[in-house]
Amino acid sequence: MNTYSRILKLLPPYKFQFALAFVCMVGFALSNGAMAYLIGPVMKFLFSNEAAANGITIIPFDLYTVPKEKMLVGIPLAILVVAVVKGLSSYGQSFFMGYVGQGVVRDIRKKLYEHILSLPVSYFTTNPTGVLISRLTNDVNLLQTTTSEAIATILKQSLTIVVLAGVVISLDWKLALAASIALPLSVYPMRKLGKRMKKASTSTQVTMGTMTALLHEAIAGVRIVKAFCMEGYESARFQLENEKYTRNQLRTIKIRSLSSPLMETLGAVGFAVTIWFAAYRISQGTLKPETFISFFASVIMFYQPIKSLNGVNLNIQQGLAAATRIFEVLDKAAEVEKKDGAFAVLGIDDSVEFRKVSFKYGGNWVLKDIDLKVKKGEVLAIVGSSGAGKTTFVNLIPRFYDATDGSILFDGKDIRDLTLNSLRLQIAIVSQQVILFNDTVKRNIAYGDPEMSEEEITKAAHAANAHDFISRLPNGYDTVIGEGGVRLSGGERQRLSIARAIFKNAPILILDEATSSLDTESEHEVQKAIANLMEGKTTFVIAHRLSTVRNADRIIVLANGGIREMGRHDELMSHNGEYSRLYSMQFNG
Repeated sequence: MNTYSRILKLLPPYKFQFALAFVCMVGFALSNGAMAYLIGPVMKFLFSNEAAANGITIIPFDLYTVPKEKMLVGIPLAILVVAVVKGLSSYGQSFFMGYVGQGVVRDIRKKLYEHILSLPVSYFTTNPTGVLISRLTNDVNLLQTTTSEAIATILKQSLTIVVLAGVVISLDWKLALAASIALPLSVYPMRKLGKRMKKASTSTQVTMGTMTALLHEAIAGVRIVKAFCMEGYESARFQLENEKYTRNQLRTIKIRSLSSPLMETLGAVGFAVTIWFAAYRISQGTLKPETFISFFASVIMFYQPIKSLNGVNLNIQQGLAAATRIFEVLDKAAEVEKKDGAFAVLGIDDSVEFRKVSFKYGGNWVLKDIDLKVKKGEVLAIVGSSGAGKTTFVNLIPRFYDATDGSILFDGKDIRDLTLNSLRLQIAIVSQQVILFNDTVKRNIAYGDPEMSEEEITKAAHAANAHDFISRLPNGYDTVIGEGGVRLSGGERQRLSIARAIFKNAPILILDEATSSLDTESEHEVQKAIANLMEGKTTFVIAHRLSTVRNADRIIVLANGGIREMGRHDELMSHNGEYSRLYSMQFNG
């Protein structure tokens, strides 16, 4: 009920369209009742000699009579009018509820996407990309069934049931009581089948998320898949999940297939009791045949919406299962809660300081009691063995992770007291894993800047030694580079990411293994670009190739979660410590 109430809270922006849909539903229900009401008098008019001779009552309560001549025109006209009203009402409610459903789905998809982007980096380390894509697409589409089709069906059929119930009761309350004998019997199977449908639907959606994740991994890493001849392995992994998905879908089909005949059987019980009782009443002279005809038509119409409600209950359970998965993501805490009194930072005037900083990942301490002060414009190199915490160290600066203990200060101000946007605007990052977008070169360089000054873009490209290769592209700066920059070489992609960092012109620069995957010629070009990028910046450099950090103002060596050594290259080499050992391993084998 909590999930369903949260879905209903999405409707207020569309209350006008919802109101129009409700009016159409009322029209549909009334026209349905009117059609049932007309059937008895029509049958008597057509087959009763007495009616042909003397006229007929169009309403079984003898409220007023209509002459035979007018009946010849009135009855067909009444049927036509009722049919037109019913058709227009059905169209209106379908359109307006469809409008509401599409609007709600658009809003929740937008909200979900924005919330996913606001989640902390740690969330994405435990939730595969494909699973999140599945929630944005498959789960949201299933939710549409609940917000538009299901709600519309519930309201329309419920109103129809109320109107038809009024008709059958007004015609003969005793027959109505006999006809409703099967209704209590249908409650338990509806609930039982609904629960089974929700469980099966949840399993189906989970499996769809896993399938999407496998697709994303295999397609993104298709070169590695082919290089290792693992097409068969990846196909087998996908087929395993595909079989699970098919089994879950068959479970939902089985439930739906069982639902319809079960409700029809229960309906037949009500029909059998009604017919037996009606036959007895007619034989006793206490029930008019035309009244029974109208009653019988109304009861037939009455069971149809009940059957529809049972079917929509199964759709609702699917939608609720999808909504539960969507709300699970929306309920995850965003990256940084808004802090009262947080203020914007406009630059760095003095230093970036780590004060007793510790960080725990899971149950393990990655960093412990780090004390370090980096002056404005200083180049700090961070080295250490694999797993020493180098990347974690720099990830704390833009608050991709928050320190477990201690604090990081910009000019003496705790970064947790700063607004997150203003903090990250002070930081540019170039990493080994280059992230480029399937867009033009200039949009990748000027990423995040809607103004996109052509002059500044070209200037940044020149500084990154990227202008020459960009000029050789088919459309120059307007060339679309493909997903992840797939149409560029590794060195070109890296220089483009450096151009992006230069364009941002942030006072703090983080270089995370920026040249480790490049060949010698590409590295030479990238190093020249990096030298231009670092000019005047407070720079944090992580490098496995220790030759690239020899000219750093300071080098720190991380080991066992702490700073083992600190100093310039020559100083550390003379100590014959950890840095000297790492350097010798690289250059002396």
